[in-house]
Amino acid sequence: MLFAVKPAHAEIIDRIQINQVGDEAEIQIRFVSRIQFLRQVALKNGDVRIYFNLLEIDPTDTRLIFQKRNSPPSNIVPSFTVAYPELDSSLSISFGKVVDYRVRPGNDGRSISVFTPIIKPASALQAGAASLAQPVLPRSAAEIASAELEAKQLMDKANLAQKNNLTPAVIEILQQLLGLPANQQSQAAQYMLGQAYEKNGEFAKARTEYDLYLKRYPKADNLPQVKDSLARVFMAAYLAEKSVPEQQAISDKMTFFGSVSQNYYHNIMHTDNSMPPSTSIISSVDTEQSQLFSSLELTGLKHTESNETRLVLRDTFTANFLPDIGNSNFLNAAYVERNTNDQSRFYGLGRQIGGTGGVPSRFDGAWLISNLNSAWHVKGSLGSPVVSPGIIAETKTFAAFSVDLTRQPGQWSGNAYWVGQRVVDIMDRRAAGIEAHYFDALSNHMGLFEYDTLFKKLNIGLIQGNWTTLAGANYNMRLDHRKHLQLTNALLREQPNQSIDGLRQSGVTVDTLLDYAWSASPISNQFVIGMTQPYSTHLKLGGDIRISNTTSYEAYDPLQNAMIVFPRVWAYTYTAQVAGNNLLFNNDLDTASVSYTNASIYKAESLTFSHAATFLQNWQLNIFLQLYAENNSMSGDMMQINPSIKLSYRMSSSLNFELAAGLTHTDSSAPALDSKTHGKYFNFGYRKNF
Repeated sequence: MLFAVKPAHAEIIDRIQINQVGDEAEIQIRFVSRIQFLRQVALKNGDVRIYFNLLEIDPTDTRLIFQKRNSPPSNIVPSFTVAYPELDSSLSISFGKVVDYRVRPGNDGRSISVFTPIIKPASALQAGAASLAQPVLPRSAAEIASAELEAKQLMDKANLAQKNNLTPAVIEILQQLLGLPANQQSQAAQYMLGQAYEKNGEFAKARTEYDLYLKRYPKADNLPQVKDSLARVFMAAYLAEKSVPEQQAISDKMTFFGSVSQNYYHNIMHTDNSMPPSTSIISSVDTEQSQLFSSLELTGLKHTESNETRLVLRDTFTANFLPDIGNSNFLNAAYVERNTNDQSRFYGLGRQIGGTGGVPSRFDGAWLISNLNSAWHVKGSLGSPVVSPGIIAETKTFAAFSVDLTRQPGQWSGNAYWVGQRVVDIMDRRAAGIEAHYFDALSNHMGLFEYDTLFKKLNIGLIQGNWTTLAGANYNMRLDHRKHLQLTNALLREQPNQSIDGLRQSGVTVDTLLDYAWSASPISNQFVIGMTQPYSTHLKLGGDIRISNTTSYEAYDPLQNAMIVFPRVWAYTYTAQVAGNNLLFNNDLDTASVSYTNASIYKAESLTFSHAATFLQNWQLNIFLQLYAENNSMSGDMMQINPSIKLSYRMSSSLNFELAAGLTHTDSSAPALDSKTHGKYFNFGYRKNF
């Protein structure tokens, strides 16, 4: 659960960047892990909830932390806040006001892009308001007849010019027609002008005309065709206009922004155990968590005429107040990078987020990107993977090289890479891979294949697709095969505190270590297919089918103090979901889901409900309830209920407070032990942006 986290440090959101694409602003949210986009739902006040699957991180990992980030400084989008994970495991984006937006998965497999219109200067807004404020004077019958005749003549000229393929003339004539008072030709001229702009390659202007058509004629018979045209020019504009970072003012001084936050977590667990047939109960009450979690995020930006320099620092400190548990600190990121304004060279040094091109997800090292031409660039990285706090591991070093194809008009991008990683004096991992992306107006697809040349086996095979219809339905599919091969997996078969160096000194050969690593590395296969279908303006229905299996593997079991063979496990999970906005209150979001799992050793049912509502403008309430039942052939039966609540208050644009609390009740029954646990947990804290 969100509030009962253990010492935490793992962040999912890597970076938020604002780009300019033509006359749109692209808010790009980049993640540490590859993701699978599922669906998005909006609240009436402009808040957005986005649902996705993490492909390389377990979403139930207790080291994951709740992240809440403000938008970087920008002159082209309104300020916003991004938070993950919410109680229903979604990502929320809050603009604080209603804005036009559209959401699509990023073209790199590890990001989500939200597009909004660029903020217009105050002068333009005032001019528009003045125009709207001008009174519409009544017209006489003669004036109306004259306007209708003139409009008909202009439409005839436009049709003739279109027939002769004189697109610029068509645009000029239709502009004159639409400058007349509303008439019988206005509707057809509006759509025709959008088509002319589109044919002339002026996609931003075409989008404006199609948007106006939808707003002025919401009940027109040709709405599907207009929406189709609008979706087409959205992507055409995106492909025609290169996405570039928002231009900032040139300065010799570095500008800093970021946040500091503190949250206190407390968790108490009461347990009643009994051992049938005895009826005696052994009770215990334990405080499992009492800690203050502090986080600092700092970004510095400096723009000159030739380059941009970025300085990033993200650190977390956990102060534990329980006996025999020490404090911990984890440096999530600390790096400096420089990007030339002509995008020809990009380099950096420090603790950085990787994850692409075979690079570890978090590493200490250096990287360099250099353009070969406008379409291709090469990237080199070297360093040492970062291990989680409290884990004792031998130092590893790696080097990676990739050749990347940037986004092309044919909507393709991708890379081919090689990576080698060593531990002590032997090779730990050596692999080559290829990753490809294809996207258009209504779909997004990716494929990733990595072959380990050390083990001579396929390490990763991933095919993923996402389709959106003009009616707003979304379909997704994923086929995922992973082995996670590396020589140090051999340690999973050994007793704790063992090392590769120690095994080598005891006479274990490299070939034997490779065999151990292979037998200790299960193959994980997963097939997922899902959909979301709008039922009405307030309701969306969705569901997915997930088929997974994990092969048998060998690993050390500390409970049995021996190496054992874990059996093959398979599972079929079926999930249905309904999401609605403005159902109970004027500005709320409600989601409910039910799932059933049929696995090789257990069967389980789950029911969840979440409610999010904004009230009094600056207050937000989130309620979450989960019911879970499991029948396990090895561990027995279990029933669990988890209600929780979170209250957020936005005192100002830079200061936020949160209070959350929850209960957990678990009733489990096994042949040798019956157990009842009652947990209470809460957290409260603040976040200050600067």
